[in-house]
Amino acid sequence: MKAKKTKFDKKPSFVSESCIVTADDLLKDICPSSEFTNGLDCKMEAWLDKKGNALRYEIQVTGMELIDSNTDHDTPDGAFDDIDGAHIHKMTNGDVTNPKGPHQLNTFGNPGFDDSDVTIQPVQGIIAGIWDDGDENISYGEPNNSYTLTENLELLCEGKIFSAVHGEIEDRPDHKAPYVKMVLEPTKQGNKICDKLGHGR
Repeated sequence: MKAKKTKFDKKPSFVSESCIVTADDLLKDICPSSEFTNGLDCKMEAWLDKKGNALRYEIQVTGMELIDSNTDHDTPDGAFDDIDGAHIHKMTNGDVTNPKGPHQLNTFGNPGFDDSDVTIQPVQGIIAGIWDDGDENISYGEPNNSYTLTENLELLCEGKIFSAVHGEIEDRPDHKAPYVKMVLEPTKQGNKICDKLGHGR
């Protein structure tokens, strides 16, 4: 007997209002004309099922590569426009202009592909998947673990979940810098679902 397929609304429950580019200061010595960072753009949309069991998401990034071509923006240290990893985080520090906090789901690249439903569209720069409780992976250690959607629902409804896409340049030893970030904010539809789940603002 086939398991029932999760249903999602056509309109997104959460959207990122802006693309936060955090790589300017880091890359200014490599690319002083800002030709790279000026070309960066991103957006994220997500759809929460009405029972709060699954979150379908789509992250789209322009100006970075999901597949290493080694053709653009090369430096002696490698192609700095390649995506090293993309993750969903919870906001524990910072604010909506530059959120900070630990991983909650590793979607692409380092440290792992923890979403069992993830799909990649390299030409369009899209990472898409479905976050549910089966994606938990606490084998990496903090702050790199993946956690369940259930324990993040309240934060999601409060606008404290964001995604970050990291490039190849380190901002500190053994940590690849986030180039862009996207904070998910509930839409009218998202607020309705959150209210019904008991997580309304």
